[in-house]
Amino acid sequence: MNHIVSFSTGLSSALTAVRVLEKYPEATLVFMDTNFEDEDNYRFMSDFENKFGVKITKLAEGRNPYEVSRDEHVIPSNFLAPCTFRLKIQVFKKWLLTQGESTIYIGFDFSEIHRCNSTTKNYEREGYTVDYPLLWKPIETRRYTDVVRSDWGIEPPRMYQIGYTHANCGGRCVKQGQGDWIRTLINFPERYAEIEAWESEMRKNEINAKYALLKSQTKEGRQPLTLTELRERYEREHNDPVLFDMESSCVVCGIGG
Repeated sequence: MNHIVSFSTGLSSALTAVRVLEKYPEATLVFMDTNFEDEDNYRFMSDFENKFGVKITKLAEGRNPYEVSRDEHVIPSNFLAPCTFRLKIQVFKKWLLTQGESTIYIGFDFSEIHRCNSTTKNYEREGYTVDYPLLWKPIETRRYTDVVRSDWGIEPPRMYQIGYTHANCGGRCVKQGQGDWIRTLINFPERYAEIEAWESEMRKNEINAKYALLKSQTKEGRQPLTLTELRERYEREHNDPVLFDMESSCVVCGIGG
C-alpha cells in the first residue's frame, strides 16, 4: 500500500503531511504546481523538505490557471474553475496510475468537512482509499501558523501574514472573494493589473460579455462584478468595510489546503 499526501504548499496540507509521515515515514508527498503560486510558497516548501528530510514529488501540466481558462474560452468563478481539474486533479490522477494500490491523504479539516464525502466517492470510484488526517484525534486547536512557527521553526507562507484566506495562486485564485482581490490590489498591484487586463480582454468576446470573475449583490440580485469595477470602487471608497465583509469569502480550490 502506498501512502500519498496531496501537498499544496498551504498550511493545512503541510500539517496533514506531518501527521502522515509520523505514522508512515515512507509516505510520498506530491505537489501539483499551477505555475502561479507566490514565490514564498516555494520557499516554504523547500524549508519543509529540509526540516523533515523529505523530497516532495513535483508535477506540472505546464499552463497557469488563466491560460487554461483562455484555452477553454471561459471566465472562471467560484462555480466554474477548469484550472482545478486540469492543473491539479487531472495531473494527480494521471500520476496515480503509475503507483498501484494507494491511500490518498487530503488536508481537509472541520472547516471543510462538507467536502469530504464527494471527494471520497470520486477517488473510491477509481479504486483508491482516502483519509483526512486533520480529522484524526487529537484535533489540532491552535492556529496553523502558530504550529508551523512554534513546533517546526519554519515561517509560514507570507500570504497568510498579509491576510489572505488561503495561499493559492499568489492572490490571483479564480475562486477568491472581493476581500482577497483587494489585498492583491494593495500588496501586488502588478498581479491585479495583469488579471484585470486578462478579464477585460476575455469580455470582448460576446460569449463572455455577461460574465466576470466576481459577483456583487444588488437590488436586481447577483450581478457580475469586474476587477475594473472593484478597483474603481475601492479607489473611490478605499476604507469601505463592505469589501472585507461577507463578499470576502473564498472557496479553496484544489485537493488539499
